[in-house]
Amino acid sequence: MRRLLLLILLVLAAGCAPVDTARAQSPEKPTAAANSSDYFRLASWNVRNLFDDVDDPYYDETPTTREYQAKLRELVAVVDMVEADFIALQEVENLASLSEMNSLLKDPYPQVGLVEGNDQMRGIDVAFLSRLPVKEVISHAALDLPVQAGEQRTHRFSRDCLEVRLDTEPSVVVLINHFKSARGDAKKSAQKRRAQAEGVVQIASTIAPQEAVFIVGDLNGRQDEWALEPLFQQFQDPFAGLPPETRITHRYKKGGSALDHILLDPEAAKLSSNARIWSDVARETSDHNPVSVELSLDKVVPAPAKVWAEGR
Repeated sequence: MRRLLLLILLVLAAGCAPVDTARAQSPEKPTAAANSSDYFRLASWNVRNLFDDVDDPYYDETPTTREYQAKLRELVAVVDMVEADFIALQEVENLASLSEMNSLLKDPYPQVGLVEGNDQMRGIDVAFLSRLPVKEVISHAALDLPVQAGEQRTHRFSRDCLEVRLDTEPSVVVLINHFKSARGDAKKSAQKRRAQAEGVVQIASTIAPQEAVFIVGDLNGRQDEWALEPLFQQFQDPFAGLPPETRITHRYKKGGSALDHILLDPEAAKLSSNARIWSDVARETSDHNPVSVELSLDKVVPAPAKVWAEGR
């Protein structure tokens, strides 16, 4: 009788355990231990409007110092929780706000990067923090993207496609993106996202076949949209096995959709496991959920302190 009662209690306890993440784990890969020396976490997160308290020429919000400091504390709590070895960030205003956020972390990242991109309206950029050594950072903000059918003009990336090359074995290249939003004219915005998707494919095609390419960021579109076809036709989606209701990365009113992605070329897919959407950890500060995968790397040396930055 006691054994039966104990079994019932164990079943009830398991059924009541809170679930705040969605995972899509590759069956042929082992589950990565959080502190394993062989596994490293790569993450991406749209932090939503990290603006500092200094007024500038951009058409953006200027929070009070109190609001800005509260925002930083909220962001720090999430980044500390995710514990990524490399985290790509979107909607960061400048290097100063990125560096201040980094300084408040429990364990600040030694490598910080932000290159000013093309967003002349709000002044938001893509950025990164890394414990993995970075070998090179290349901006593609000035790249003319493929012309779309029916259009006479060329587009550029809304912010940038920032190419970050890690000094690891195997060699890893991360392409950080934040595509055009779907606001405004739906057809025009879709055409621009399509051009940006083709631009990323073009950049990826120039990278050596033996290097592992990770395409990350807020692509402002679902995996089944025409605008993102060039990417999802050529790169693997580690979240493909998730049910739609658990794949939400962007919350809107009472619903949401998958706008934030990590895509893998064949070499990157060999290194990756444990794709994860960090649901409900960022509700206080962003309408986006962080996403991550675990990387199995053979050799990683400690990253020296370095700031990767460039103004425009």
